Amino acid sequence: MKKILFCILVIYSSVSLTAQNATNSPTSMFGLGEVSTGEGGQYAGLGGMGIALRGNTFLNNANPASLTELSGQRFQFDAGIMGAYQSYTQRGSTNHSVIGNLNNLSIGCRILPHWYGAAFLAPVSSVGYAITLDESISGTNGSTVSSLFQGEGGLSKIGISTAYLLGKNLSIGTNLSYVTGTITQTEIQGSSTEETSSYKNTFYADFGIQYKWAIDREHSFVVGGVYGYSQNFKQDNNLHVSSTSGDDTIEKKLKHDRQCLPQFFGIGASYNCLRWMATIDYKYIDWSRMQSSRSNVSFDNQHKLSIGGKYTLGNVYRNRVSLLLGTGINNSSVVIQKKKATNYYFSTGMNLQLQDNNVISIGLKYKGQMKTPNGMQRENSLSLFLNITFSERTYRPKIQ
Repeated sequence: MKKILFCILVIYSSVSLTAQNATNSPTSMFGLGEVSTGEGGQYAGLGGMGIALRGNTFLNNANPASLTELSGQRFQFDAGIMGAYQSYTQRGSTNHSVIGNLNNLSIGCRILPHWYGAAFLAPVSSVGYAITLDESISGTNGSTVSSLFQGEGGLSKIGISTAYLLGKNLSIGTNLSYVTGTITQTEIQGSSTEETSSYKNTFYADFGIQYKWAIDREHSFVVGGVYGYSQNFKQDNNLHVSSTSGDDTIEKKLKHDRQCLPQFFGIGASYNCLRWMATIDYKYIDWSRMQSSRSNVSFDNQHKLSIGGKYTLGNVYRNRVSLLLGTGINNSSVVIQKKKATNYYFSTGMNLQLQDNNVISIGLKYKGQMKTPNGMQRENSLSLFLNITFSERTYRPKIQ
């Protein structure tokens, strides 16, 4: 029981925290920043897939309907961190950075015979950049002034998941979450500093469904679907201008462009047997309601396609070791001067089952770009994910 009390304490103590910096990408200055793609947990080695995945020790944030596969007599707890090495290349110049962050935190269990629930905390987006530009001063003989553009902050969400098992095969579920955070952007030119802060918050809901067809005791086929509706953010935007050469400062409220969590839908399928699993996901994300304050920047709808698989070594019933492999492709949601990149990734990982169904998971993901338009920044990253899943028995009378 000590583990469960510790987990609850960690979750509640994290409610007041906003998302920490998990990027140093210059493109995070646009929109909500660099949006989390949800990789983590036991299937980090698949690069964030999960629409049609389920397991009795698996808390799957990609589809809440998967909760109905959890073991009936146990609390399940997931906690994960990530770190990444990133590089950015433009016009022959390359910059590097190393970042890290809490990646996922969740706890779930069966509440009643057909009703399951979970609580979670996860990042939504992250902003982190520092850009120096030298601009010519009009009317001078080649003189320049340097401007430093910086950004930090991001969004995180805390919420609950519920799922219900209809009959033996069909499961439905929903995630109800509160999304909040502050994004700060600063421009420093000479002795002047201009800082814009934007506090955003909204409530959000997304839904999932899964159907599991058990072919026999060792083989099954799962299909799943997810949907989330678009939800506008409430915003509190403020401007603060100051100068080191004087005492005058300016503070005022700013109007805001419409920013929102996007509407999305996805479908997936998986084939499972004792020793191996194969899965495929497709997801469509509608960014059309997002507005940009910059005339040369807009947002495009995304299409994401991913495939992956898992193979189990040794004894499939006890202390098993599973190897994971995945790959995917998607277009960028940010369009700069009518140019956008195509992103791809390769991922691999390993799940190590310990005693009492505890699992240590390691994932490695390489993300790159192809068909990068001329003059547009090229980004590459190598991310490492570490996750631990452990469980504790509940008292039987409480869930009967």
